[in-house]
Amino acid sequence: MAPRGRGHERPADIDALLALMDDWPQSWAGDEDDEPIGRHLAAVLRPFMTRLHSEKLSPRTLRRHLDNLWVIGGEIIRKLNYEPALRTRPPTELLLDAVADGEAPLVDDLTETEQTALDATARKLLRFLTSPT
Repeated sequence: MAPRGRGHERPADIDALLALMDDWPQSWAGDEDDEPIGRHLAAVLRPFMTRLHSEKLSPRTLRRHLDNLWVIGGEIIRKLNYEPALRTRPPTELLLDAVADGEAPLVDDLTETEQTALDATARKLLRFLTSPT
């Protein structure tokens, strides 16, 4: 979808964005035990993505948040493989731990700018997960 000028981008299709999340559990999985947890994480992240869409963010911004959510979920699954005891915790708790203090997990491969964008998504996710409504 090509932008039609600054501030006049067509809205992103929420169904298309949510459909991209369908493959996340398999993409995160190191082994078959990771997929059920990945499905639960994706299920918790879907309403957040829907909320972001309702805020009328640009398609580019929505895609950036979507990509950042994929990174956060992948880091959670990676951590589970190093700390198997975490597998018994609910996905919402795993997400809250991952974005505690409004920061995302530190990812070695990211530039400072990319990590800053990841942290911005983490702050929004933390507010969403902890809001009373």
